[in-house]
Amino acid sequence: MFYDPVSETQEAARDARGPRSAKRYDAAGEGALTGPERMSRSLRNFLLRLFELLDEHRVGYCVLHSWEKLPDELPNDLDLAVLKVDRSKLLLVFNGLRADGYFPIQTLNHSANGNFFVFCWTQPGGVKTAAVDIVSEHRRGGMRLARAEEMVANRERCGAFWVASAQIEFAYLLAKKSFKRKASESQSRRLTFLVQKLGISQAEELASGFLPADSYKQAVASCSDGSIQEFLRDGRNALWRRSLSRPWKAAPYFAREGARLVRRWFRPTGVTVAILGPDGVGKSSVITGLVKNLDVAFWRRHRVFHWRPNIIAPKPDLGPDPNPHGKSPRGSITSMVYLAGFFLDYLVGYALVLRPLRAKSNLLLFDRYFHDVLVDPQRYRYGGSKWFAERLARMVPEPDLVILLDAETATILGRKTELPGHEIERQRKAYQELRFGHAVKVTIKTDDNVNDSVCGAAAAVAEYMTKRFDERFQGSWSSAGARDRAEAFS
Repeated sequence: MFYDPVSETQEAARDARGPRSAKRYDAAGEGALTGPERMSRSLRNFLLRLFELLDEHRVGYCVLHSWEKLPDELPNDLDLAVLKVDRSKLLLVFNGLRADGYFPIQTLNHSANGNFFVFCWTQPGGVKTAAVDIVSEHRRGGMRLARAEEMVANRERCGAFWVASAQIEFAYLLAKKSFKRKASESQSRRLTFLVQKLGISQAEELASGFLPADSYKQAVASCSDGSIQEFLRDGRNALWRRSLSRPWKAAPYFAREGARLVRRWFRPTGVTVAILGPDGVGKSSVITGLVKNLDVAFWRRHRVFHWRPNIIAPKPDLGPDPNPHGKSPRGSITSMVYLAGFFLDYLVGYALVLRPLRAKSNLLLFDRYFHDVLVDPQRYRYGGSKWFAERLARMVPEPDLVILLDAETATILGRKTELPGHEIERQRKAYQELRFGHAVKVTIKTDDNVNDSVCGAAAAVAEYMTKRFDERFQGSWSSAGARDRAEAFS
């Protein structure tokens, strides 16, 4: 599948079909989407549509903090509390977002009743993402601080959306930032404002619910005078000290956390992507662009590998080889011994590094993969039997997605001239003929500008993740989801 940049005119024509032409508005009548704005996709329109659908399906929710610049800006992710009884309605909300081209590509189960959802869409100029963290209870350090019913009970209307009360916002934000041991400048200022609004005594009463006796007054005082960063350095320890002082309440938490981590291991949310193609086709630029475009979907965790995991006999990365065919191949037996060692590196690396990182929701990017030796054996000084390399390639752990970058030979030679034109042409054909077992293979043309290549690769990864999301979590969406997905990412 090839990425085709979508112009605003094409967007308008596409959105004029089907349910996307439906009228949109927010419940308070403010920030309504009308005219051309209604037909375009953007972060602002995604958030407004999300809030509209939540109200439309009568979902009891509230934004928990950092709403001052919504819907025009989203500093990190959007934290929502949703009533437990309304969680099933989120399927309807997600369906509505999908109909407008905002696709769920990831869900990370970070706590017993908390999921971090990531949505992706195409808009003129690229692929964009936004994260929504939905909880039906607030837990930190083994303690349940509030149920969704408590967080939503005294919510207040703020334009197009509902927000938590000052009491809930203060307790939630202080506990969250204490657990993370850091806060942004805007969050620090917000905590200072909330203490002033609530008053010292009420703020201390709220903080005493999750911080030990020797810490909660210090926390409120530091919020009041703007020195909260100093307190937060030891904030997580303070939460755990309070939690472990009541082991009868902490024990069930650890049991649930253990079960959750086991599920994450067997259903990893990370993705392994191999980027293949001749020198000069743009692999490095695409890898950099994928990290920039999709890092949010992986909690900003990623690793880049060059050809192999580099666990056995690791070598430092010296960058691109200016003369990849400069050394003669090793002898047949020696070549096969070396290749068997590289194969073993993949097996050990998968067990000790790749599989754990996938379970921890990392984006794993390979600049070339084991199968590259079948296309360009001279680069790896392989002079052994082809059948031996093919047999190992069939047994090596495969990536989830293979993105083959391709461009006209003249274009590639205009970027790099290490290899002659006839060799580039041979490699291009050999890459197209590569076959994999379960890995999805996608071809992206890179003749045009770098941004188009990055967008095409990001769209391919997003499409793969959307399909995985459907298969794992939303089986009932599969048929409609496949049709809409093909339209959005084509």
